[in-house]
Amino acid sequence: MLKEEDDLSWYARKADTLRKGIAVERAEDDADRAERVSSLLEALRRGGIKGSLERRTLYTRHLPPGCRGCLGGKGTNAFVTGLCTRDCFFCFNQKPRTDELVVHGIRLAEPEGAPEVVRRYGLRSVGVSGGEPTMRPERLLRLVRALRTLPFRVRIDLYTNGDRLSDALLSQLKDAGLDALRFNLVAREFDTEPVERALRYFDETAVEVPVIPEQLAKMKDMVLRLDALRVPFLNIHELFVCRENSARVAEKGYCSGGGARDALLWEPVAAADEAALSLLLFALEKTARLSVYYCSCRTQQDISSRGMQRRLRLAADARRRDSATRS
Repeated sequence: MLKEEDDLSWYARKADTLRKGIAVERAEDDADRAERVSSLLEALRRGGIKGSLERRTLYTRHLPPGCRGCLGGKGTNAFVTGLCTRDCFFCFNQKPRTDELVVHGIRLAEPEGAPEVVRRYGLRSVGVSGGEPTMRPERLLRLVRALRTLPFRVRIDLYTNGDRLSDALLSQLKDAGLDALRFNLVAREFDTEPVERALRYFDETAVEVPVIPEQLAKMKDMVLRLDALRVPFLNIHELFVCRENSARVAEKGYCSGGGARDALLWEPVAAADEAALSLLLFALEKTARLSVYYCSCRTQQDISSRGMQRRLRLAADARRRDSATRS
């Protein structure tokens, strides 16, 4: 049974309290960085970048299909497990790690409960993630198959580092109805082997990574390799700090850039926007096929606010219907 409190976005409900646990210094205002960011934005505008410069919702060629539902406030996350094969410094999952299934912020005992959550909230896209979801392959496959029982089409993307993605599992995921995969190559130190394998099964094999300012040169090399492999989409995120990763982010020498949003659990690091815009401009100028989409913290705030407002409207509509029925 779903509770009324679930009508709010899970991260919006917790944002105010969890942001208090961010233990990273706030960077001082940097006029030089602001000028560099302004110059990058102007170069992107002249180069024909698509999307919104103000919200930093920007893309070079095509918007990834899996992002459309999310941008419309109709996307959600299915957290298969918190267990993972890696321990990335930027990871925002809670510690100690938990082995549980959570869909739209709601803990489920079985994957077969997911369709009801999706139906109730009128969702149209599901990002299946973790942890590393392939550590629980049967749970993952049951989840995808369960979502395919819905009477309407739901977009399903799998987020993975590729460590445990065998050919057999790729084939099973394809048969189960998965739409696409998104690989975190930063977690694999830019090894593209699992991407190359997945391309044999899924035309829409994409990469999704945070932009690490100190690794910008390696990330530019990654962009060129993905373009050569004919990978269709690369999603890049603004590196952020939250309660769960703040100690390790601080160890890397990063400071918070401030600009906390009321519906997010995190804040961008000071150098993150500039690095992401630099990588985006590089892709715009140097690639022949690859579409690169920048999903910034500003974009994520917009997404979470839309989703929260939509769920509040759905809850209000449900209460009105219940009241009318009782009358």
